[in-house]
Amino acid sequence: MAIASLSYVRLEMREPADWLWFGEQVLGFASRPAEGGTVRGTLCLAMDAMPFRYLIEPGEADRFAAAGWECADADAFGQSVEALREAGALTRLGSDVEAGSRGAVGLAFGVDPSGNAFELCHGRTVNEASFSSPIDGLRFVTGAMGLGHAVLPAPEFEATDAFYREVLGFGVSDELTLPPPVEGAPPQRIHFLHADNPRHHSVGLYNFPAPSGVVHLMAEVETLDDVGACLDRAKAAEAPIVASLGRHLNDGMVSFYMLAPGGIPIEYGYDGRQFDWSAFEPTRSTAGDIWGHEYNFPG
Repeated sequence: MAIASLSYVRLEMREPADWLWFGEQVLGFASRPAEGGTVRGTLCLAMDAMPFRYLIEPGEADRFAAAGWECADADAFGQSVEALREAGALTRLGSDVEAGSRGAVGLAFGVDPSGNAFELCHGRTVNEASFSSPIDGLRFVTGAMGLGHAVLPAPEFEATDAFYREVLGFGVSDELTLPPPVEGAPPQRIHFLHADNPRHHSVGLYNFPAPSGVVHLMAEVETLDDVGACLDRAKAAEAPIVASLGRHLNDGMVSFYMLAPGGIPIEYGYDGRQFDWSAFEPTRSTAGDIWGHEYNFPG
């Protein structure tokens, strides 16, 4: 499998400083100096020893800009670039300076059939400074499994699903079908796809658009108390809670969802199941949750 993990995400914000406070004081991320080659005013937010997991760049609109998918090594990166080129999805190769700004050795840019921009990288180096959250004792479940997962809008659903499986090499974990969001609309479909790590899914594909450019991003912590404490911090910060506390059916995650600055939905969770893919049979679900998760997403 070519893709090892979701290594980082890029956001564009009209007021990046709003994300600095929210990222540190609500989510518990740590700010780090931006690498060379980044735009002036760029923020780097870390969740572990990686230079950053969230790259917040100044922009004319608040939006999700790109997912950064990491390949295991230079060979896997080269194979993925060639696959993108053959599929007509390779936008361009990144320069050495651009790769350095991601803390990586190699970088490429692409776009999927639904118009979601993404980046491929390899050779990201860990930061010499150990991670220390502004929230005392808080640690995230990352490492080889990456920052968490991203659920992306995929109105061109079949073509996008085929692209992630056949071109980028993701494996299917679960195919979820839910009732239509409004009367007269088609059923909701979410395909959950795993990378080459034990996390249930690194990407989800949703067959409707999303106002911010992303359905949600997930961060996983080590204890249920960490989730509850973040829920208290989010409420104190008057962040909109767009899904109450609940447990998902397919990956077992106990989580809640909030809106971060710029309308970016964040799932904050604990206890996600991990899998041995050599002994796994993909599932088909018609319910998203075992309990909880009363949803109220914008749009």
